[in-house]
Amino acid sequence: KNFEELSAAKQKEIEAGGAAIEAKTERKGKVGLLIVELKETLDDTSKAMADDKNFLEDLDKNCATKQAEWEERSKMRAEELLALAETIKLLNDDDALELFKK
Repeated sequence: KNFEELSAAKQKEIEAGGAAIEAKTERKGKVGLLIVELKETLDDTSKAMADDKNFLEDLDKNCATKQAEWEERSKMRAEELLALAETIKLLNDDDALELFKK
């Protein structure tokens, strides 16, 4: 009787151990798959970040170019307005009036 009880107890331990092994093997597979997915996500994210950095560099260059162009246009506009003001002043001058009366 003791042998049968001991044998039955050991059989239950073996079954429990086998179930634990199966559960851990299944978990190991799931964790391995998760690791692969996370590595792919990291790779994709790293590539996207590199692309974003390149875009930012291009944007900075383009903004600097546009700023320089805007400053040049503003300077030219100011010079044109000054030239127009001087022209109007000359045309309104008394000497110009005498010239146009002839």
